[in-house]
Amino acid sequence: MVTVNENQLLNQVVFNGNRKIKDDKLSGMVRSRALGPYSQASIEADIQAIKKAYADIGRSDVEVTTQTAPVGQGRVNLAFVINEGDRTKIADINFTGNTHYGAGRLRSVILTKESGILSFLTRKDIYNEDKLRADEEALRQFYYNHGFADFRVISSNAVLDPATNKYTITFDVDEGERYNFGPINVESTVDGVNADDLRGLTESAEGKTYRAKDVQDSISKISERVAAAGYPFARVTPRGNRDTVSKTISVDYLVDQGERAYVERIEIRGNTNTRDYVVRREFDLSEGDAFNQQEIAEAKRRLERLGYFQSVNITTQQGSAPDRVVIIVDVVDQSTGSFGIGGGYATGYDGGFIVEASVEEKNFLGRGQYIRVAAGGGASTRNYSLSFTEPYFLGYRLAAGFDLFKTENDYYDNYSYGEQGFSLRVAAPITNDISSQFKYTYREMRYEADDEDIDDLSRPYQRIVNGSPWVTSSVANTITFNTLDSTVLPREGVFASLTNEVAGLGATPISTRSAPRRATTIRCPTRWI
Repeated sequence: MVTVNENQLLNQVVFNGNRKIKDDKLSGMVRSRALGPYSQASIEADIQAIKKAYADIGRSDVEVTTQTAPVGQGRVNLAFVINEGDRTKIADINFTGNTHYGAGRLRSVILTKESGILSFLTRKDIYNEDKLRADEEALRQFYYNHGFADFRVISSNAVLDPATNKYTITFDVDEGERYNFGPINVESTVDGVNADDLRGLTESAEGKTYRAKDVQDSISKISERVAAAGYPFARVTPRGNRDTVSKTISVDYLVDQGERAYVERIEIRGNTNTRDYVVRREFDLSEGDAFNQQEIAEAKRRLERLGYFQSVNITTQQGSAPDRVVIIVDVVDQSTGSFGIGGGYATGYDGGFIVEASVEEKNFLGRGQYIRVAAGGGASTRNYSLSFTEPYFLGYRLAAGFDLFKTENDYYDNYSYGEQGFSLRVAAPITNDISSQFKYTYREMRYEADDEDIDDLSRPYQRIVNGSPWVTSSVANTITFNTLDSTVLPREGVFASLTNEVAGLGATPISTRSAPRRATTIRCPTRWI
């Protein structure tokens, strides 16, 4: 005899009390579904999932309970009742054990920030355990790239003050000694690969301050050269020899024939907003390609530079066969939108308050697209703009986009100036630090003035002032070199750009033969223009 007690069926699942996280997002997090079984184990797992979602937005004291209402025929309605609580903040971020760099410099390195006036927009003052681990790694990379090869994070902890609902985060670090590069050498055990031809590719140089990034860049360049020569499975391994007396680290780059392995599949997990293909396209390899550890490291760096994720972690596991590898990509989405507003006051005849507002999204609809809308104006001026960028145009690593703009200005009561047009642009990376952009701009400028204020204008100039547009058409190319460590608050690096612009194609010609010999003026009540 087998006696069973069937689970009831869920007739409807609803959420009550939630304001910060919408119903559709919560529905995607829970396993309880309409017409599914009413299981206490599943409900407990759903409660933990909801709490984690709120903890990720800084509301770790959220309370989640459930209510049920039978509707007959073995069915029941389920409601998750949510008390969101107050948002936790970060009062202080402290460092101990640091002597070469101050706390302010180290705070600029990590992702977590102290609460401030704009924290409600940036959301960078949210404590998260995964974020704390990412901050530890950011500190390691910072010190490794400044010569401190022995740096380690002894501990990191966050203490919540229940009275203020604020965290105090403390990092205890050991900086160690600063090292320089010692002798650099390249060795090869692969037949057909000459080590002497590869020595010029190394970024690390003897006597230079030790930087882990230089070692990684050297590995990347050597790997690319060897793979291009027809050795896709070749592996480049750095071997460091630390001399604590002279404070130097000599590096030997060993090129050997690695094990043959192929990518079986790439799994992407944790992306709740960003679409899978946005992550997948940052990999230069796909299913079936030869597995290359260096390309995995490059993809990780590219994903981190996107600014879409709080953390990026890439691991591998055994596939369905000994020579098959599964790549696991774990990411945590972060807020990519921003809102800005500015204001000012202008004095004079046409003075007054000026206000401008803008909305910006760097990961529009999770597609990796950039969009910005701005509008502003005052008593005598109005301006509007719209920008859009597709970072992977036609499936290639080309950033293509457009800009629309319009400006209107009224000076006094008898003179106005307007400008409108658009730009088309496309940019492509040449190297990791150098990029090139081509841009076409079409601009119409329109001047209007009262007839009695126009003095002896010849026909071409009169056409410009009386309302007909003056067209400018130009093509520009910009070469940019950028090694800044941060675009918001740069501390080191170089930013340089060279722009060439040619105008005239389709523009309004102004003949110099018909231009007046004396100056053209427009009389205004208090000044001359």
